Amino acid sequence: MPQNKLLHLTSSGVGFLVIGLIIVSFKTYDFSVQNQHLKDKISLEKSLHQNQISEILKRYDSLKAIREENTVLVKEEVKSEPENTDKPRLLAVHAGAKKEKAKNLKAVNVSARAVRIISKDVVETNKASKIDQVRVRFTLEENKDIPSGDKQLFIQIVNPKKRLLALKGKYETKLSKAIFYNRQHTDACLFIDLHQHQLIVGDYKVNLISNGDIIGSANFRVN
Repeated sequence: MPQNKLLHLTSSGVGFLVIGLIIVSFKTYDFSVQNQHLKDKISLEKSLHQNQISEILKRYDSLKAIREENTVLVKEEVKSEPENTDKPRLLAVHAGAKKEKAKNLKAVNVSARAVRIISKDVVETNKASKIDQVRVRFTLEENKDIPSGDKQLFIQIVNPKKRLLALKGKYETKLSKAIFYNRQHTDACLFIDLHQHQLIVGDYKVNLISNGDIIGSANFRVN
């Protein structure tokens, strides 16, 4: 009887041991399979990363080559372009012209009216047979860049046929007038004789000129 129990216990122990070995073997195999799958996955990802890095390096090298080529082309164009020595001189001329214009007078609120002198009265009229003079009123604008003193202005009168009237003698078409200018707004009034002319019907234009530039103009009508 004791021998049978011992044999039974021994058989049971062997059975449990075999089952344990089978379980351990199965887990070991499963772990080995998972480990192999993990290795394969890591190897695949590594290969993909290497391919991506290689592609990026190729693109970088290509872009670098294109950039170097463009740089060489730009340098060659710069070297081949002739130097334009006239540009600084032209810029200097334009700057000087702007400065000169800033120093010239400017007339605003210019008006011109044909008038007749009756005793000491000045009467406006448009009738050609009654016109003695043309009265020109204007304001010289303030300009601190212009020194104070007498300023020489010239007057031109253009008839309806676009011809200049002789205002002094038979041939002089510009009449000179001196106006004192104190660098501030300066009002002025000039009278120009017209009685010596046979005026025609139409619109006449009066130009005010300073330093060769027309600084203001106005029209008056003759009927």
